[in-house]
Amino acid sequence: MSIKQFNGEWVCQQDRVLFRFNTSEDQEFNFWLTRYVLKGLLQGAQQLTVQALEKVHTPQVAQVVQSFQQASVTQQLNFQETFQVAKEKPMGEAPLLVTGLLLNRQGEVVTLKFDLEGGKSVQVQMNPSVLQVMLALLNKLQGIAQWGVGFETEGPTDPNSPSASAPPLMH
Repeated sequence: MSIKQFNGEWVCQQDRVLFRFNTSEDQEFNFWLTRYVLKGLLQGAQQLTVQALEKVHTPQVAQVVQSFQQASVTQQLNFQETFQVAKEKPMGEAPLLVTGLLLNRQGEVVTLKFDLEGGKSVQVQMNPSVLQVMLALLNKLQGIAQWGVGFETEGPTDPNSPSASAPPLMH
């Protein structure tokens, strides 16, 4: 099964991300992603990409190339396109809670397995560029949720700049 389109939103009342995707087979899947699962997905996918790049670059260059590629994808995304509801919903209408993930890459195919509550699972395959689009969406949603589990960005190097100072204390 291959992914055609992604959609997602942070649902404040649930403090979860509602992640949906449809496939080229006209099927739609709806999942709840927790902060913990989303963090694992973002970090795991980032590591997977860097490992693939390390086959042709040094580890430092691979990290920089991965960051550049992800930033480039994020800048080019169209978040205004309407999500097309699919005809079939094999897992039902209600979103299912993702309890675990498995990411694997063989050549130019990334396999993502979602482990779901109740012992079910869904496995999808995509090319690395589709994975980067999915990660950009999920990174944006975790930012909206203020979870702080997204991609690391270069911070200011001036220790006196306001954003480099410690966050305010809360009592």
